[in-house]
Amino acid sequence: MLDNRQAKRLALPPRPSGFAEAGVPPLADRQGRTYRYLRLSVTDRCDLACLYCMPPSGEEDHALRKALLTFEEAARVVGVFAAGGIERVRFTGGEPLVRKDVVELVARVHRRVPHVTLAMTTNATRLGELARPLRAAGLGGVNVSLDTLDPERFRSLTRGGDVGRVKAGIHAALAEGMDVKLNVVPLRHDPASDGDLRELVDWAWGLGITPRFIELMPLGEGAKLPADWRMSATEVRAVLGDRLADRDAETPEGPVGPARYVPRRNGEGRIGFISAMSNEFCGTCNRVRVTARGDVRACLADRRAVSLRDVMRAGGSDADLAWAMRWALGGKAEGHFFADPSATEHENVGMSLIGG
Repeated sequence: MLDNRQAKRLALPPRPSGFAEAGVPPLADRQGRTYRYLRLSVTDRCDLACLYCMPPSGEEDHALRKALLTFEEAARVVGVFAAGGIERVRFTGGEPLVRKDVVELVARVHRRVPHVTLAMTTNATRLGELARPLRAAGLGGVNVSLDTLDPERFRSLTRGGDVGRVKAGIHAALAEGMDVKLNVVPLRHDPASDGDLRELVDWAWGLGITPRFIELMPLGEGAKLPADWRMSATEVRAVLGDRLADRDAETPEGPVGPARYVPRRNGEGRIGFISAMSNEFCGTCNRVRVTARGDVRACLADRRAVSLRDVMRAGGSDADLAWAMRWALGGKAEGHFFADPSATEHENVGMSLIGG
């Protein structure tokens, strides 16, 4: 257990007497939102440098190996979160598949919390060779970031990526029985954009994959892009036209995600929309993030953090970890303030450094 001096050094108030002695209480914030979904970053590095995510030369503030959570620490953190009600863990980055021995991390977490659903967000450049061992380790699904099928546009958007490797990774994941979705950030930055989106949807449906369109948020590098590049969910729906059913058919993702889904008009398939800009869903947020360095981030748009890594390395107990998690969530604001011109903190948030 941390003593008062250690807690103060870690910027934590002393843990209340009796807190978590009878078990970790449900994770909640002061607005009454409860948390079921953990996004756990395993690295802040990536083998691509997408225009809206990372500077051309990469982030300057990459963590040294010793600063990252060890696999043992990460599994312990997940165990405490799961005791507090987390039902789903998503491994993120950076690009999680560039972390050495990431398959062992997935396996270790799965052994620790076998009842928790494990998924990963990836650019899939290394998924072709890792899909099978990841599936065997306990990974149930992947969300693959893919904004275009055109090789030249993909190379431009990612600053050097090979879309063929991504497609091969997707096919490998499908072959292993994983649940596969596409994460698409729609950008209206050249005349081919609309056709790109339609082609991507048709290709995904042909494989039985659900594409999900995520509105570009003004975070980090995304805040530097021209405002007229951003496409709202409404604009994407207009581009897809009669491929989709009427808006009245829209349904929420359920208790663990922010997407809303619209079915295909004639045939099997659906489209997901994550509309943080045009239809803020902060009031029902149930996600908490832990960076690769072990910082709890209650909100993607907020730079405030509490270090679970430092709590563990100071000898803190699981009850101390639970208290640190509770304290971090307690300071979460009601919304993201993206539309407030006086709020600019989110523009300095590096997506790859937090985990998206």
